[in-house]
Amino acid sequence: MTTTDAAGSVAGVEKSLALAAEALRRGQDATGYWKGDFETSLIGESGEVILRHYLRLPPDETVAAAARTILSEQTSTGGWASYHEGPDELLLSVFCYVALRLAGHTPDEPEMRAAAASIRGNGGVEAVDNLLMLAWLALIGLWPWRDIPLIPPEIVLLPPSFPGNIYQVGAAARGILVANSLFMARRPVVPTGFGIRELLARPGARRLPRSPLVRCATTLSHWYARHPVRPLRRRAVRKATRWLVRTQERDGSWGGNWPQTANVVMGLDAAGYGQDHPVVEAAMAGLDRYVVHKDGHRRIEMWTSVVMDTALALSASAMAGGPDAEEAARPAVRWLLDNQVTELGDWAVLTDDPQPGGWPYEFTNNANPDADDTAFAVAALRRVHPRGSDPDVDAACERAGRWLLSQQGEDGGWAAFEPLRWRLPGRDKLARIGFLEAPSADITGHVLEALGADGRAGTPAARRGIAWLRRNQRPDGSWPGWWACYHLHGTSAAVTGLTACGIPGNDPAVRRACDWLVAHQRDDGGWGEDIRALHDPAWIGKGTSTPSQTAWALLALIAGGRAGSASVRAGLDFLVRTQQDDGDWAEPWHTWVVHHDGLYWRDSLLRLIYPVMAMSAYRAAVTGTEPR
Repeated sequence: MTTTDAAGSVAGVEKSLALAAEALRRGQDATGYWKGDFETSLIGESGEVILRHYLRLPPDETVAAAARTILSEQTSTGGWASYHEGPDELLLSVFCYVALRLAGHTPDEPEMRAAAASIRGNGGVEAVDNLLMLAWLALIGLWPWRDIPLIPPEIVLLPPSFPGNIYQVGAAARGILVANSLFMARRPVVPTGFGIRELLARPGARRLPRSPLVRCATTLSHWYARHPVRPLRRRAVRKATRWLVRTQERDGSWGGNWPQTANVVMGLDAAGYGQDHPVVEAAMAGLDRYVVHKDGHRRIEMWTSVVMDTALALSASAMAGGPDAEEAARPAVRWLLDNQVTELGDWAVLTDDPQPGGWPYEFTNNANPDADDTAFAVAALRRVHPRGSDPDVDAACERAGRWLLSQQGEDGGWAAFEPLRWRLPGRDKLARIGFLEAPSADITGHVLEALGADGRAGTPAARRGIAWLRRNQRPDGSWPGWWACYHLHGTSAAVTGLTACGIPGNDPAVRRACDWLVAHQRDDGGWGEDIRALHDPAWIGKGTSTPSQTAWALLALIAGGRAGSASVRAGLDFLVRTQQDDGDWAEPWHTWVVHHDGLYWRDSLLRLIYPVMAMSAYRAAVTGTEPR
């Protein structure tokens, strides 16, 4: 690139960047935080209707509003998709259909006939292989308990280090596991008054399509449920309920999210906690806080991405600079400092010398902070306040650094929630439904970026993380991610993490990763990777170009020393060309992942944050200015 070309590119990007940074700062709350809209499938809306029926709450406008929202998103093929422009998804379609029936819709309505046909065409309700979600149907009499393997509450009596104990599963699923064990101990049924035979693809089948291992586990678990050791069972139920009560968050939730809270409410109900119990009253009030009204519809915001959004937005604003950057930074820094977790939680049970210092994803989740959001927070704080410039930030980053090191896996990588400790079969299946999480390139890369920003690039922990990335790079040069789709996210995080720790752009691992990114750039100059890449290798690195995914690729290429390349110029042109007049971008695609087995999400703020970061990084690289 010539000097004239560089000047022209910077001028065009600068104009777009200024517009985007202004839009970003407009979205900051007066108290300092940022939070985008967390948008996922209708599993929350349909689940709320089922939950209300199980709790014997009368149908009201809440149920009617949920039904209207569900019908508004029915696809042309009759079912419901779990991501933008995706196919009908079986589990989601079953839940939506059942919710509509509970709301008073009848099977002979055209929309219901179309939904039932879609479900049957995808294998029928009997093909749903998420047995914990089928337990929700068993609670309301629409699925036989005998077909579901039961989780015994006695698992809470196992020693913490014993395989199968609750601390062996992922933190995000722990409360769900304990809550399910309580209602599975009693197996209550609150009948709906109707059946769902019309959803069976094989109404006359004598045996449902379950693997021999699942059938064996189901048989054994039901035998024990009929013949428990009574004193042991009573002790387990008492301990499980006490554990749930003890881990309730200040806002009434569990884990700061809707799914875990809803499961716990059902578990406590089965254990005899009435709706007038203070714990349950606080939980129901907590569930109401996940309700949002948008575009005329009542929606459930399953998680609140406030810490992630605030940390990344603070980084983006600081990178963009300008007269408003400092004004935006002051309350954001204070908000992050005030929301650091400074108490011990579940993560401490199997951690040697536990010392708190992480950040959660949500407004409140003191039991389970995560490495990803802690890394985002440290990187953001250090962009605004380098070491020695603010004692409060120094102290917070020191605490966070100790906590991050305590959560590094034995193999050198990081997972978001605690090191992987599972020692029993079924790891891949449990990972798909969110019960386990192995170390991943995106989390490891983000932690390395934070360690580099905090002056810890040369530490043994950083070197082990770098070695983990080198070992786990795919032969084609990419890395798969875990929490976003898929190889684009993993590869971007790995490259930015490696380079933040001093690995140069001509390093073979970085060079091969950047070559992979260039090879997967689309003709329009952008990058995109469809959710289908999670399940179909033919989609890896392929999909409609999106602003956020384009920015991920640009951040990696710029970090890898390719700011002056034609690929970067084309990517920036895509961002400038597709920007809206208000400074934002349109991005209806779901590019983030909760569970690989069907729960995906998008955040209305990230489509703005990442382009601001990418354009800021480009400007700094080509002008030779020091990036924040």
